[in-house]
Amino acid sequence: MKQTLLALLCTTALMGCHEPVASDADTGVHIPSAAEISGTQEQYYAKQLPLLQARNPTVDATASIQQGKRYFLCNAGRSATVPGIAAEVFATVRDKCPTECLDGVTDALYGENHRRYLAVALDYSAKWNQVMLAACR
Repeated sequence: MKQTLLALLCTTALMGCHEPVASDADTGVHIPSAAEISGTQEQYYAKQLPLLQARNPTVDATASIQQGKRYFLCNAGRSATVPGIAAEVFATVRDKCPTECLDGVTDALYGENHRRYLAVALDYSAKWNQVMLAACR
């Protein structure tokens, strides 16, 4: 009996703290679900993959240097290194050039298309960073 009463009190207390979730009809604004967001991102990266594959990181980095834009491309996640450069080398040059991220290089993974895009983006970034290293020394 005590256990049933305790369970009822706990359930009631938890429900009392829960704020009601507004529906689309209540607000007039559609709030996408995680599945919708993931699906949209998957479609986006499916389209972006061939565009990134068509780019040449060596040519792009060289053109950036010629325009006076010197920066490294970041690694996925919260890494303190960049692709294509050893950590000890990057530690000596990171203050000379900032680090930027290609679109989609993040610690979130939206699905298989994003995973494929991310693999290509990190390979592109490693090649870019190898060219940029000389300009950032």
